[in-house]
Amino acid sequence: MDRYADRWLSQDPVYLTDMNRCQPAAALSEQAARGQWRVIDYRCDELAGSAIVAGDTTEAPPVRLLLRAKGWHAVSIGAWRLKDWYLHGGSSELLVRLSGEETFSIIHLPVRPRPVDPIAGWHDHTGGEELSECFWGIVDLSGRDLEVGQVSWLETGGDGTEIRRCAMANVAYVKLVPLTATELDSIAEEAAPSLPLYGHNDVMLSRSRTPEELRRHIAPFADSDFTRIYWEGAMGDLVQHFGSRRNRTPEAPGRDEFFNAFGRDEAMAWRHWRATGHDPMRVAADACHAQGLEFHVCHRLGGFRLPPVHDFWDHGDSLYRRYPEWHGQDRDGNATPRLSFAFPEVRRHVIETFGEMQEYGIDGVCLLFNRRHPLVEYEQPVVDGYRRQHGGDPRELSPADASWLHYRAGALTGFIEELRESLGLPITAIVMSDERENLANGLEPRAWVEGGLVDTLVPYTDLPEWNHTALAWQRPDSLRPYAALTAPTACALAPSLQPSEMTAAEYRHTSVDLGAQGADALFFWWADVGALANYGAAWNAARRLGHVAESEDWQAQGAPSLDAPVTPMRVFGGWDSSYVTPA
Repeated sequence: MDRYADRWLSQDPVYLTDMNRCQPAAALSEQAARGQWRVIDYRCDELAGSAIVAGDTTEAPPVRLLLRAKGWHAVSIGAWRLKDWYLHGGSSELLVRLSGEETFSIIHLPVRPRPVDPIAGWHDHTGGEELSECFWGIVDLSGRDLEVGQVSWLETGGDGTEIRRCAMANVAYVKLVPLTATELDSIAEEAAPSLPLYGHNDVMLSRSRTPEELRRHIAPFADSDFTRIYWEGAMGDLVQHFGSRRNRTPEAPGRDEFFNAFGRDEAMAWRHWRATGHDPMRVAADACHAQGLEFHVCHRLGGFRLPPVHDFWDHGDSLYRRYPEWHGQDRDGNATPRLSFAFPEVRRHVIETFGEMQEYGIDGVCLLFNRRHPLVEYEQPVVDGYRRQHGGDPRELSPADASWLHYRAGALTGFIEELRESLGLPITAIVMSDERENLANGLEPRAWVEGGLVDTLVPYTDLPEWNHTALAWQRPDSLRPYAALTAPTACALAPSLQPSEMTAAEYRHTSVDLGAQGADALFFWWADVGALANYGAAWNAARRLGHVAESEDWQAQGAPSLDAPVTPMRVFGGWDSSYVTPA
């Protein structure tokens, strides 16, 4: 059975279209008003009702819709499908939760993209309005109501003034589909996913300032095939928690100027976390474990020094500034802008940083090799070691000399050995497209796997240079050498997918292909609310990708569309869409 969204359910849906019934009534208005939802009537061929709408400066409060329903239902949110040019660079999002719950879900509402052909698509670009819907989940509604709210956040100006911004929000209807006893039993009896899913989640990319706001980025994974969250824990000597005795934290103390607003807002958010006494990593670990998810922490190993566009993360007394003798060195003896893992002090610092995070009850660690290579170059310890073992100076060899590449890679292999011995926790490592590219960048996954040093191997993409803008694994057999490497061992193979670049159909096709090539799990880079877990069509596919048989059956049926339903509005706010009004 294909349990994509609510399409597999047999009962007729109930549409609650009168959103003007939301409470409190004082939070609604017939006119646009700050702090209130605007009520706008609409009519379609088979639906009519009243939508509630809030703009990007409205700051509308949460409201409650009385459901008067009993038992288990599939719940979807129907919304005005805003044209992307209405957003002016903003977003269309909605907060949703059941009454009595602590944490909202963030739903990215459907947006109507610009036409691919600006001439043939001109009428759609300027013409009538539409409704579409987002499947939220299957929940027990007995004695519960639905609460909706507007996503908002604080932005801080250069003078320290804080302004609250909002995502555009609207609800046109709530769709409820009751489950039969047989359908409910089938969920309880469902087998575990054949391919577990792992999600990388980067707290730095959220605007969270409170525990509830942070939990919103974990909540979607509760009812899914995801079994692990890989949480960004550290980047060089910058850590995402307050329990460190040797590292910097992102609030950038004393700094009041930043290259961009993102850097300033992130620092202000972390200053708020510290002032309120909450530790984001503790909140995240507790939330994951409460949902039955493993909590693995990640380290961006190349993050000790960053280029100017990101150097707002290089604030304060950084390890890079403090120890120039640990800097990388190219073959001509020039210093390079990174700390080298050829130095035991650098390796020890990272291991001790993981040791600090171990105090948060983590279930494993992840080595993010997928940025800022190489981490070992021609530093004196590795040059001297090569000379002792092989004779000669590696700086006089071809950069592609095999003996040199294998010897240099031993520095990171040694680091992983030290890490494993120190922590005794499962280790995940992200690697490059193939053996040649790995070795050219100081990585030797073969040695790690065959030596039993890593428990999960994540090939980031089959494309060169960590390219995550083009779709990965369009040649699924490119995974085959990795599968041959891991198959005889206990190391799991979890190729990475890039959520922001893939459609629901592409997810399904790719997961089937990678499973057939020997993948043991699937890893999702940026598996956060912004890129993936946002209740759009791609999430409806992704959250069940572990049930590979569903995707295989869907392919066998001719891969029918996975797009959300779209309903034209005939009248919206008194505007008759049958009139064509050029430009």
